[in-house]
This record gives sequence, C-alpha cells and structure tokens, in this order.
Amino acid sequence: MEFLLNPNAAYVLAVLGVMLLMTTIIHPKQVILKIGTALCFGVALYEILSLEANIWALVVATLSILPFIAAIRQPRLSLFLLVLTILLLTVGSFFLFTDQDGRPSVGQFLAGFVSVFCGEFIWIAVRSRINADGARVNNDSDSLIGIVGEARTEIYETGSVRVDGDLWPARSEKLIPAGSLVRILRRDGLVLTVKKVEKLTKE
Repeated sequence: MEFLLNPNAAYVLAVLGVMLLMTTIIHPKQVILKIGTALCFGVALYEILSLEANIWALVVATLSILPFIAAIRQPRLSLFLLVLTILLLTVGSFFLFTDQDGRPSVGQFLAGFVSVFCGEFIWIAVRSRINADGARVNNDSDSLIGIVGEARTEIYETGSVRVDGDLWPARSEKLIPAGSLVRILRRDGLVLTVKKVEKLTKE
C-alpha cells in the first residue's frame, strides 16, 4: 500500500469515503454502499495516521456530515445547510495534509476538480431525496394516517418516527418517550402528528 501513501491519493480516498457515507445515509438499505464506505474509511484512516494529517482539518471535514443530514430532514433550510456541507468538506479536506510551512500538500487542480464534483454530487443527491420524499408524500396523500409506527426519538414539539421502514419528522401534543408505539393522526407536508398507542387492539 506504499503507493497510496501520498497526500493526493489519501485526499481522494478520504473524500470518497465521505461521499459514500452520505450516499449510504440517503440509501441505508444498500449493503454494497456500507461495505464500500467501510473499506474506503479503513484505507483512508491508515493513510491519515501514516501521513500525520491535521486533526483540526479532519474534524472540519467530518462535521460536514451533520448539516448534510439536517438538509435531508429540514427541506426549508436545505439551501443554507447544503452550502455549509460543501464548505466544511472542501476546506477540511483541502487542508487535511500540509507541508512544514502549513501549505496544503494536495495538488490545486486535483482539489478544485474534486471539490466541484463533490459539490455537484451533494447538491443533486439532497435535492433529489427531498423531491422524491415530497412526491411520495403527495402521491400517497392520507395513506399514512392511522398507521402505527415507532418513536425513534423523544417526541413533543419535534422528534422522529419510523413508519414502514422510513424515518419521518414528527410532533405530538403530549411528550412521547423514545421507543413507544405511536399512531399517525395527520400529516402536514413531511411532518407527521402522532399520539402514543397504549393498546394495539383498540385505539
């Protein structure tokens, strides 16, 4: 693996790992994506340790996952969150490997090409997911009402619920502990209003 131990190869693999992780978040049921993500991160970690990467830059690049997830769950803020995702990933990955003077060791042409590609990928992936969710909700109309799901987080003013394998933003008039069974009362856009199910036999 000696041929991989150079800043350019390590940079590409690290960014590729993040891209695969983001794709896995969008398509969590794809096993091949999970395997690819694990392999990419394994090799990238070896390179990062061997080349003594900048810790702060690694943290910045890793934090790009958070606004990416938020952009999927909060369509109204997706523009700001997507820009933040691209900015964190671009800056963090570019300064991941530096020389003794603190200048990036990654080729500028390569970094520019990868940054543009990643920006396009992130933008298209998130917008496609949001549009697909919106289309599915509009097409299904009231099909979710009455279905029983599981509270994945504590639900009150905000929270999330898993219904038929999908994760939805949810709210409730009363506090619902995580792990509780809930019934869907209505849907407002992508947000479900739910209440706790005490008994499945009669509700």
